[in-house]
Amino acid sequence: MLALFTMAVGASAQIQLLYTDFGRNVIDRNKKLFWMDGDSDPCFDIQSYKKGGNKEVFVISEKEDKNNKYKVTIILDSKSTPIEIELSHPRYGVQKSKVKTTSGDKNEDDRLYKYFGELAGYPPSATPSVKGGVPTAKSVKEDAGKSAGAKVGDAAKSVVNKVKGLFKKKK
Repeated sequence: MLALFTMAVGASAQIQLLYTDFGRNVIDRNKKLFWMDGDSDPCFDIQSYKKGGNKEVFVISEKEDKNNKYKVTIILDSKSTPIEIELSHPRYGVQKSKVKTTSGDKNEDDRLYKYFGELAGYPPSATPSVKGGVPTAKSVKEDAGKSAGAKVGDAAKSVVNKVKGLFKKKK
């Protein structure tokens, strides 16, 4: 159950929405996919991905026409959240825009994460509703370890108390 939950959380965590002045772009860094201007399919393949400092730079090529390529530069803030994107194409020129990673409508964002996750090939699953947001895989593992440790500790105390009971003097 925990593995399934982690897979569902992991899949949606890899899809990132990039809202710009010129449309909505979607990126999946794990599967190296990029959807431009809200297109569903065909998507673009990410090639030559490099991350250095506060920049991600890569080339995207259309699946149907490998010669149709764009150079993409994403500027990140100190928390690695995209804040600016630049798309450059020999024929169409350069498009540069500030980036938001949410539409402002949680339901719409959840729908898009699910939709693009399925297009990327992740198994269809409902994103679990968790108070305070979806936990990261790291926090899920830490919480599981804490609860397992508490159970082991309780079991050890119980065994020690039973052993003590065996050696008590009977009155």
